Amino acid sequence: MQFMTKGRAMGNLDDKQQAITQDMMIPELLRAAPELRPVLDRYGLHGCGGEFGPMESLEFFARAHDVPLHDLLAELNDALQKGTESEGVQAPSDSIADSIYQPFFKAGIAVVLTLGAAWGAYLLLRIGILKSFTAVGLNEVNAHGHAQIFGWVGLFVMGFAYQAFPRFKHTSLAHPRLALATLWLMLSGIVLRSGSQAFLETNAYLIPVGIFGSILEIAAIGTFVWVIWRTLRGSGKSLAFYDYYILSALGWFVAQAAYEAAYFVATSYAPSRDALLTIVSTWQAPLRDLQIHGFAMLMILGVSQRIFHNFYGLPAPNPRRSLVVLALLNMTVIGEAVGFVLMRRIGHAWVGLWYGSVIVMAVSLAYLVLGWRLHTRSEESDRSLKFLRMAYVWLFISMAMMVCLPVYQFGLLKLWAPQSHAAEIGFSHAYYGAIRHAITVGFISLMIVGVAAKVVPTLKGIDVRSLTGLWMPFILLNLGCALRVSFQTLTDFHEMAFPAAGISGLLEVTALAIWGTHLWRIMNGRVSERSEASTRLPLLPGAAIVGENRVGDVLEAYPHVLPVFLEHGFTPLANPVLRKTLAKHVTINSAARKLDVNPEHLLKALNSARSGAGAALVSDSVLSEVHSA
Repeated sequence: MQFMTKGRAMGNLDDKQQAITQDMMIPELLRAAPELRPVLDRYGLHGCGGEFGPMESLEFFARAHDVPLHDLLAELNDALQKGTESEGVQAPSDSIADSIYQPFFKAGIAVVLTLGAAWGAYLLLRIGILKSFTAVGLNEVNAHGHAQIFGWVGLFVMGFAYQAFPRFKHTSLAHPRLALATLWLMLSGIVLRSGSQAFLETNAYLIPVGIFGSILEIAAIGTFVWVIWRTLRGSGKSLAFYDYYILSALGWFVAQAAYEAAYFVATSYAPSRDALLTIVSTWQAPLRDLQIHGFAMLMILGVSQRIFHNFYGLPAPNPRRSLVVLALLNMTVIGEAVGFVLMRRIGHAWVGLWYGSVIVMAVSLAYLVLGWRLHTRSEESDRSLKFLRMAYVWLFISMAMMVCLPVYQFGLLKLWAPQSHAAEIGFSHAYYGAIRHAITVGFISLMIVGVAAKVVPTLKGIDVRSLTGLWMPFILLNLGCALRVSFQTLTDFHEMAFPAAGISGLLEVTALAIWGTHLWRIMNGRVSERSEASTRLPLLPGAAIVGENRVGDVLEAYPHVLPVFLEHGFTPLANPVLRKTLAKHVTINSAARKLDVNPEHLLKALNSARSGAGAALVSDSVLSEVHSA
């Protein structure tokens, strides 16, 4: 399709900026003028949404990719005015980096539905039936936890980072083949490590297999961090305030991997059960702090500050506030880990360091996140936003539970369950585990589900608004998490709470299975765009009217062709209200099919009237009606 972009076509405009506007959808623009693709590719479009890009407006693209809208529109209109012939423009070639997120996301889904959440749900069901947390072995539980951190969280972080971070900086991924190789290193390490650890209770000879798996994981994570760093450095752009959250998270990712490997060796070769219990009671909680608060939480906070404003139009974060909070959060992660170890190794006097870090962490998070005003109306509300908002509710629930730990341990337990094991030993494993679950499933998993539900369709060129709202996974995940957190806590008071806690995992796994299957089908191309928007073309000045143009666009540009529509049976257009509403959302081809009109004859008549041949036939009353509408 040819467009007149020079001479009369552009001369008819009072301002050439009017040719391409912020409301135009990217697929519509690129179908009409594919020669404009290189302009958008410079700002990160390449590899996003296929040949015609994602189903989003130029205004959203500019905000999401952090490009000044005025500059983007100026570049596009300048390229349009130069009139590059569309036949000479080739579709962008595929590369590994264009869809590198897909194998990582698929691997993450596979892990969470096997060694991760599915295995954890099985263990929890056993605990619920037998009404005892000691009904499952330590290595079984830790194998599940390891798969969740490295497989569920780690693989999704890696896939998202490889795909999104280069585009955030308007650059290309450094060493894409090496990046892809980290998937197989990581996945092999997870299978060897978690798979062998799950059976260590009866097969000690599997210990070297688990150690080898840990080495592969460390190699994968180290390489991943190096590739991301090279990508950021190679972009030539300065680091934004949220980038420092991401870099901090990457540092904790490496640190926790080394810590996890050492912890595995120490627990596997413990000389006695007493020695094993000492190691676990001293070193496991700090490990989880590094993994959950250091790696996962800081990564999510960094990405959130990039997407909440740019993707959803929520208030922009305050950079100075953000950096101050980042410094405090890094210190509190160190403080809670070191404080716990010193408390266990030296004495309870060091509990103040741990609890003080908890208080500062909770206050810092409130100071940071409340400033984002997540409750305000979003400019781009979609199915993902409810997951992201609810995730932060669970983050605050977990923080509140941590702050209230002394009240629970030395108040509620002493008052209502003085004979319980938790009251006797001065520590509630049930309550502490509930805190962990609130942040791992309630916060981290809901964020993964929400972000992936937005990113995957967008990268495949599918309008998210045409897809299911994912309400069932949303309800099941939150219900399962609520049951687990509340009823696991109640097991300190009565064993009848065990069955309700036990079935919570089944709800969560079902939610993840529904969501995972949905995303897998999208990535495999089995879910396509159902919206008519994917077949529309904008009506650029001077261009011939075609069947993919909207009826409303044609009438707005050429109001004198209204009688042509009426003569061909488009009688609803005689109503000014319908011209303003219905005509704005239907193409000529679609309307012609519904009215059983020959589209070729209609288009010939419209183009004849557009050029002026039929303008004399238009009555003054009709033109007056059109302009008044």
